[in-house]
Amino acid sequence: MSRRGRATEETETKQRTDAADPWALVWGQPFIDSERLAAAIENDLRRNPRPDFRTRLLVRDAARAIEQFWGSARFARWLAQSPAGPRVRAIVQEDLGEAGFPNIRRRLVAGIGETQVKQIFDLLGRSVHDRVEVNVAGSIPTLIEGLTARPTADIDIVNEVPPEIRKQKALLDKIQTDYGLSLGHVLSHYLPSRWEARRHFLGDFGGLRVYLVDPYDIFVSKVSSKQEKHKDDLRVLAQKLDKEIVKQRLLGDGQRFLQDPFLRPQIEENWRFIYQEPLFPEGSGEVAENAKRPGPTKREPRKSKGKRKK
Repeated sequence: MSRRGRATEETETKQRTDAADPWALVWGQPFIDSERLAAAIENDLRRNPRPDFRTRLLVRDAARAIEQFWGSARFARWLAQSPAGPRVRAIVQEDLGEAGFPNIRRRLVAGIGETQVKQIFDLLGRSVHDRVEVNVAGSIPTLIEGLTARPTADIDIVNEVPPEIRKQKALLDKIQTDYGLSLGHVLSHYLPSRWEARRHFLGDFGGLRVYLVDPYDIFVSKVSSKQEKHKDDLRVLAQKLDKEIVKQRLLGDGQRFLQDPFLRPQIEENWRFIYQEPLFPEGSGEVAENAKRPGPTKREPRKSKGKRKK
């Protein structure tokens, strides 16, 4: 691996040190970011100098899975550079019996970090001379913040990919080859009202100014979806987002989704599954302010077939 590649790898690992609990990563998660898991093991061993048997078993099985996923060379570098390296190595060599967590390896993924996304927009922004503003929705904002780990192949720009980016076809092909990511779009119609007021600034890259859609708005945008991958995203996000804020966002700026008679049943079904409680408790009289009003009897045709959120 080149020096630049190793530096990027180390930076991405440092960005994942907020994952403090390895148990939270291995339980109930369809995908596990390998670097977040490594950082979580380090943090846990630092806080707990005398881990019990079950914790040592988790560390051993997780470390073996990480080594298989990363390869021996990268795994050895991690152990050599990490303050917890000697303890991880000692636990791996203990006779702890059969695997207690045999499914970790198949769920490990190489997560997308903030540095990688910034590199992509850095490359694209070099040829953009006027100020062009883009908003990123889909999975990228929740991946960057460590809220989800499901792999994605797209960076979804709200409404459309600007022509200043679309015309860089050779560079877009290179980004797809080098990073495994393509630029697509998602209609703002799928986002709650006033989402622009809550977006997060990612940075200026040449002529590009990039914002990330707020994770709570992404949650609300997916809660009417029937796709299993979106339900998995919602289930994982629900463990990390404040339920009351999610509900307020849905009943407030997501109100128009509840007014749609085609979407509301799915919203209520997804909510009941995710939180194991109804969105509107029976007999409570609690309804969205405008949900009482009759909705349209049929869908109005949309002019664009933009992609739904990733």
